[in-house]
Amino acid sequence: MNKKENFHNKHELFTEKICQTSGLLPHRYVFILTNHCNLRCNFCFLHKRSQNFSMSVEDWLLLLKQLPDYARVTFSGGEPLIFSGFKEVFADTAQHFDCNLITNGLLLNEELIDFMLSFPRFKVLSVSIDNIGNSLRGVTKKQWDHLEKMLLYFINRRMKFESHECVLDVKTMVLDKNADELLDIHRYCIEKLRCDHHVYQFLKGSPIQHADHMFTVEDIQKKSYAPVYKKFEKIKKELNRIREYNVHNAKKAFLHPKIDSLTTVHPLNNIDCINEAEHNKKKFLPCKFPWSSVHVNSDGNLFPCMAVSMGNIKNTSLYNIINGKTFTSFRDLIQKKGTVEGCNRCGWLRPNT
Repeated sequence: MNKKENFHNKHELFTEKICQTSGLLPHRYVFILTNHCNLRCNFCFLHKRSQNFSMSVEDWLLLLKQLPDYARVTFSGGEPLIFSGFKEVFADTAQHFDCNLITNGLLLNEELIDFMLSFPRFKVLSVSIDNIGNSLRGVTKKQWDHLEKMLLYFINRRMKFESHECVLDVKTMVLDKNADELLDIHRYCIEKLRCDHHVYQFLKGSPIQHADHMFTVEDIQKKSYAPVYKKFEKIKKELNRIREYNVHNAKKAFLHPKIDSLTTVHPLNNIDCINEAEHNKKKFLPCKFPWSSVHVNSDGNLFPCMAVSMGNIKNTSLYNIINGKTFTSFRDLIQKKGTVEGCNRCGWLRPNT
């Protein structure tokens, strides 16, 4: 079992445990250090507007003191490396908790890579690459050359540190625009960039998921429509070719949401459910991840998968938010409904098969 599968299996086991045990704090914490970004991807769901009362370095450090010892932290954004206090927050986190970084990679440099790799609890560097050259994200040739250089530097340098087990994880958004080159992207990431894992993400179906601006609790029940891929048959063929490549070369790739496997000898089963505009809850298992995974927005609002504030960490303790009336009511609703409209094509969906 590889490290990524091991983490996800542990997380799902913890999810089962926390659903049955009152008072336990979540396992996974996503720190949205900033909602600002140095790219303007046309499929991005963030508003990226300046926010009043953003979390300071001191606010993040105070939050870290409240996390349980089994916590795992993911740094995200926006682009988290834009946050001026990144190194201070990262250092305090990585001294006490396993942690990941999700970035577009353009602000990586050798000094920063060495700094992060000096912490053995830095476990995953995730970089977004949607085509070779990342032109779909508006990346220039100069920026791409820099990114390539930094990722190869990361691979070569990690063996020099005790944290050499840190994984390079590439995330690719599945789009009609890259449908014809999904296998080429995979081969490039595996063979040229030498990434350990490659994740193919489908466009989300509701703007309420992981947003940087808050919605009302009523919004989770509002009808949502996921983008329907026009080249889905081509996408399926490419994904099957990726699966065959992985089996033949003992490489790893994953789908997000995890509707099938890209690492088995069996052809992809019916994955058409992921290309439906409307959410059909009968096709998916009841969701339990709001019990074990939460996000903290750059303004301090804590929310589960859907961006509905459960409370603000700057004026309420983590324990009181997690066990408060608002979050309890939210979880009760999800437990009753299984999934709701806001779950449309969420990455945590699991097929009911």
